Amino acid sequence: MRRLLILLLLSCCLPLAYAGARVPAEVAVLVTLHQLHAEVPAYDNDALKRSIERLTPDVLCIEVSPAHYASRAPEANKVEYPAVVYPLVVAHGYRVYPMEPVPPRDAEILQPYLAANRAFAEQQPAASKAFQTQTGALYDTLRLYWTSPARVNDAVTDAQMQAKHALQAALVGEGERAGWEAWNGQFLATVARAARENPGKRIVVLVGAEHGYWLRAALARTPGVHLLDTAALLAADGS
Repeated sequence: MRRLLILLLLSCCLPLAYAGARVPAEVAVLVTLHQLHAEVPAYDNDALKRSIERLTPDVLCIEVSPAHYASRAPEANKVEYPAVVYPLVVAHGYRVYPMEPVPPRDAEILQPYLAANRAFAEQQPAASKAFQTQTGALYDTLRLYWTSPARVNDAVTDAQMQAKHALQAALVGEGERAGWEAWNGQFLATVARAARENPGKRIVVLVGAEHGYWLRAALARTPGVHLLDTAALLAADGS
């Protein structure tokens, strides 16, 4: 009789235990090029639209502030939002999480970051000019390499952006490094919250190309997240 009672108790408790276990959210980081979409034929606005739809998101995490998203404010640099992203939100009804920090946190991060970069330009003009030249050459080369959406999102592009930011932090100093880490950390916190609130769902994170390497590495270590290989998914579709 005692054994029977134990089995009955276990049969009642096991479904509750499984119900409490969260299924990880699937997360794909899809980088965007802002104004450069117009200069990369293989990843223009139409290709970006197809890429987002190809990844079949339930949720979008987007690189704008909550206030900009609420007002659908025009974007001077992130032109893909009014052109592509916002119409897709309306068409598909995606749940949306804006990732940029709100005041006063945005200023707390940006002011020291911008001050460090101004000081670098003023105090080390030769190094600043050389770094700008190198960055321009990097983008000139990448525009030729980016022959598909998959390539914009692959390990080669991520490695180039990681190297660029390692050098940038070494040249500019702690203000640059800390600001870059903190800004990306805000994105990561939002994606992690979206994953907690949407277990088992597909989340597509839209972020500028320079942030892709950072977020992919961090999300690979984040509990409740199953990080997808965006480049492989796009390549499988011939993108």
